[in-house]
Amino acid sequence: MLTTEKLTTTDVKKINKNRVFRLIHFSGKVARQEISDALRLSLPTVNQNLKYLFNEDLIEYAGNFESTGGRKAQVIMVKGSSKLAISVNITANEIVAYLVDLRGVVIDEIKLSVNIVNNDFEADIASLVNNLISKNNINKENVLGVGITVPGIFDNDNKIILSAPTMGLKNYEVKNLTKNIDFKTIVVNDAKAYAFANYWKNKQREAAGLITVRNFDEKKLMDNDFSSVYLMLNEGVGGAFIDGETIRKGIHNRAGEFGHMTIYPGGEKCYCGKRGCYESYVSARVLSTKLGVSLDTFFRKLKEHDREYSKVFDKYLDDLAVGINNIFLMNDSNICLCGEVATYLKDYEEDLKRRLIDYCAFDTDASYLQFTTCSESEAKVGAAFMFLIDFIASI
Repeated sequence: MLTTEKLTTTDVKKINKNRVFRLIHFSGKVARQEISDALRLSLPTVNQNLKYLFNEDLIEYAGNFESTGGRKAQVIMVKGSSKLAISVNITANEIVAYLVDLRGVVIDEIKLSVNIVNNDFEADIASLVNNLISKNNINKENVLGVGITVPGIFDNDNKIILSAPTMGLKNYEVKNLTKNIDFKTIVVNDAKAYAFANYWKNKQREAAGLITVRNFDEKKLMDNDFSSVYLMLNEGVGGAFIDGETIRKGIHNRAGEFGHMTIYPGGEKCYCGKRGCYESYVSARVLSTKLGVSLDTFFRKLKEHDREYSKVFDKYLDDLAVGINNIFLMNDSNICLCGEVATYLKDYEEDLKRRLIDYCAFDTDASYLQFTTCSESEAKVGAAFMFLIDFIASI
């Protein structure tokens, strides 16, 4: 439970309002008695906070739960339309803008096919954002901000994209992406945004079990000391360290650039120009592009016990385990596998864990390894979630 030592009455009221809202938000829907039981607050205190939140247009009453005997309890939910955020994801061939409500639900999306390399595309970003807002009749005052993701490496101050090879960008000024946008903006590495989405969704799913309040752990929902590592396995490889609700930057804003660990000195050439990078051995390209097949085809062939594909996959798992083991030994924290490849690897979890146990210098059952429960579509709006989390913290 949160301590209230040395806090004023006003402080306590604000903390309790935030506790109640977080509970409603992350659980999806809840009854007032469940809020009282889970947070150990009196019903009058709960009712007072619900009144505040309702008057601020942040929650709504959505019918009643099924009766278990006696009066039916009201369903209390976050009012999704009260605040919104936009995530704009840029790749070499496409710009996609997503409109996300306060519950984290994607309301709408607009796509634009474009060849980023050597093209003036900055105006397209603002156009997509404005079209998304006008198309859905959104009050601009309700838009918390616009998050833009780029598959690139940023400088210390997040003002320069030092390199984004797939997009043909080098030493590119971030302000060019945001100069035509009239809202608060952030620009982040795509893998970090994806990792943040996974953090958000994992927290939501944990809290969704709130209805069985005996198992509710408020500390896990509120504690900002909790940390985890997210390893993203897509066409590129990256990730993030998330401490509480903050993405760790590191000295040079490169914390989580796992794809550029060297695992084979002098090995295969990476997009970054160096050789032997982790990304060259565990990205989706290893299992698809290099073989001229889709991931679906690769894993179908694998299940058919195709010898060539089995050989490729055996080495892939070995290389993957080497990197995961190194990350674990350096951080001694949970590691969550995310990204498109991770959805296929779940079927081979035990095989991967056996390799991790073999490589680790200390006793472990590899239970630190987890697989995301976040879908690819959910992960793509991580930049919008950053605005939502900041807003929730301010309530």
